[in-house]
Formats: sequence, C-alpha cells, structure tokens
Amino acid sequence: MMRFTARGLIVAGLLTFSSAIAAQAGFSGDEQNPTLHIVPTEIAMDVPMPVSGANLTALLARADNGASLSDLKEAALRKYRRHLRDRLSLQLNAFFTDEAVPLVAREGLLTLQNRLDIKVIKHLSNLKNEGDYELERGTVELKGRYYHRLRDVAGRTLREYNLDIADLGVREEYRVRKPRSGGTAEDNTEEAIKLALSGMVEEILDEIDGELDAGELEDLVSG
Repeated sequence: MMRFTARGLIVAGLLTFSSAIAAQAGFSGDEQNPTLHIVPTEIAMDVPMPVSGANLTALLARADNGASLSDLKEAALRKYRRHLRDRLSLQLNAFFTDEAVPLVAREGLLTLQNRLDIKVIKHLSNLKNEGDYELERGTVELKGRYYHRLRDVAGRTLREYNLDIADLGVREEYRVRKPRSGGTAEDNTEEAIKLALSGMVEEILDEIDGELDAGELEDLVSG
C-alpha cells in the first residue's frame, strides 16, 4: 500500500513548481527545446465570383433578397480564410509536437508569425452542352506568397522566410453541371478550392521543414 508523508507531498509540490518555472523559462523535459508561441496567421485572400455558369443565377437571386454581391463575396472569403487558418494551425501544431517543441499560449523564447497572401484563380477549360445539361470544367490554381518570421523574447527578428505559392504548383479540378431548363446545379468548386488550400498547406510544411525543426530553433536561441 502506497503511503504519502507530509514531507513527500511538499517535495512533490516543489518539483512540480520547479518544472513549471523551467517550462516558463523556455525549456521543457529532457529535450531542452525552446518554447514557441505561434501567433494566429494573417490571411489576405481573393477568390473569383462566378461570372457565368451554374452559380450566377442563384448568386444574383440572393443579391436581390438584400445581400449585395460584395457581401456575398466577403462571406465566401471568411469561409475560406477560416478553413485555411484551421488547416495551417493543425499542421503547425502537429509538426512541432513531432519535434518535441513545447508550444505556449503566450510569449515563449521564440515567437512565430505567419502571413499568407493568396489569390484563387479559376481556369475554364471546357464549356459545352451535354444532353439536357450545361457542363463546365476547369481547374482552380493558387498564387501568392507565404511569409514567416521568428522573433526572440526581446522582439528581435532571428529569421525570415518567403515562399512563392505559384512554385508549389497547386491545382484542383472543378466541375459544374447545370440543367439547361433551370433548377439545382451540381457544383464542386467550393470543394476544389478547399482541397487546393489544404494541399497548399501540406506543401508549405514540406518546404519549411528544415527551417523550423527543433535543432534549428535551438541554434537560434543559443546564438
């Protein structure tokens, strides 16, 4: 049967307190990796609004009901920014967990700032009538830049990184199938854009792997 003495409880409490102080100072466990705070990603984005095909009629109808086209576009942008921010946050957290880098909610020994400037471009490759349907096919492509900066606790920039998103070659196919007599269209454009954004995040993490691994972060902190 395990027995707890007053002295044992005091020692255990002191050890827990010491561990918390060590983590706050910037290190955790045997790995001695610096703590890292990730600032929420800044995202600037532009997406195309439909100018022909299946979505235009529905979009104009919604605009007639009180929502302007600019309101509808901003709603779409919020949706895609949220998707992109969630995917990047998930991937970064998984990456640093694998690297045994302690992530903190506030200022750590290092702070990572990310920014994405993204433009989604639709390329129409084919538009034709197929039986009772109008069929539109094409691709969505991503262009823009990814940028990150690592700062120390004094706010000094230790490292900066820029990546041309076009170099990643991210593309996804989209398809719109609209009844020629009117009615509901089958349109996977939104899904294609989200797949492209998710694929871009994975490509970005592959590109910056060597820039942000635990060894590199330790070297930056030690100077």
